[in-house]
Amino acid sequence: MNYKIDLGGWNGIFAVPTDVVDKYMRIASGASIKTLLYLLRYSGSVIDSAQVAQAISISEEDVRDAFIFWEQVGLLAKNEDVYIPSSPAVPVPAAPEKTYEAEITDEQARFTAVKTAALRSPHFSPVQIADTVKGNDEINFLFKTCEGLYGRPLKHTEQNALVTIVDEIGLPSEVTLMLVSYCFSIDRPTPAFMKNMAVEWMENDITTLLAAEEYINGLQEKFGAESIIRSVFGINNRALTQKEKDFAVLWVKEWGFNAEIIRMAYDINVNAKGKFTFPYISKILETWHQKGLHTVDAIRADQENRQTGNNVVSSFDTKEIDNIILDDYM
Repeated sequence: MNYKIDLGGWNGIFAVPTDVVDKYMRIASGASIKTLLYLLRYSGSVIDSAQVAQAISISEEDVRDAFIFWEQVGLLAKNEDVYIPSSPAVPVPAAPEKTYEAEITDEQARFTAVKTAALRSPHFSPVQIADTVKGNDEINFLFKTCEGLYGRPLKHTEQNALVTIVDEIGLPSEVTLMLVSYCFSIDRPTPAFMKNMAVEWMENDITTLLAAEEYINGLQEKFGAESIIRSVFGINNRALTQKEKDFAVLWVKEWGFNAEIIRMAYDINVNAKGKFTFPYISKILETWHQKGLHTVDAIRADQENRQTGNNVVSSFDTKEIDNIILDDYM
């Protein structure tokens, strides 16, 4: 006699890790959940992002974001081109006095979700946005002020960015307004840039008007220093390297030199070596800084005081600078 149990739709079952429900259901996006379920259903098969996107009616970008999310929260790990569980399927008992179940805190998981959300396509419907604005005077004021900055009604993507920053990322609306204003000041008021900056501000605890003002002032000083260096050296067709940016902050912000003095150091470098290098110029400026020479008149007076007859005695030894540069930068 043959026996058969027909479970109907339950005949085909696949396992879902309990952590998906216990830890991440609240913070994972719908696209992340759908992508994971599809992946688990077809585990062992090679599936590309286009196939997943078409099967569950989301964009390929959302599929990529979903994989990033599950990697970052520690559910999946990537081994070459294959995703595997990040921990053994059968848990290994831990010593009684030590447990690692709370390795990923709620705050870490929230920030992981926030980062992923900031990169996703807009997901608030016009009705949801309208209800949010209607029920929140602060967001309503934020929208109206931003419309003034843009000089037109906000686009749907811009509305989504503002709601995401305030409601999901968690930046206060008044700080968000400072962030948007700063983005306009550097000509980068795009939704993607604003959301990424909002995540950076939250991670660095820039959540008050005072903290935001101090941070923006620091950025403006940094970019101002970089602008001086670009102007003096004629660097307009490429981005500054990190070391060049560091030199810019050191010379302008920390040592207090202006463009004219940096140009003097540049001329001395080129006259001595036939070309300019940042480390060489830095050593010249460092010498002046250590001697307290921070104006053109002071530097020229120092040079005149060092004249002996018709010979000029330099305030620094070029060979010594070469040796220092070799030791410090090569």
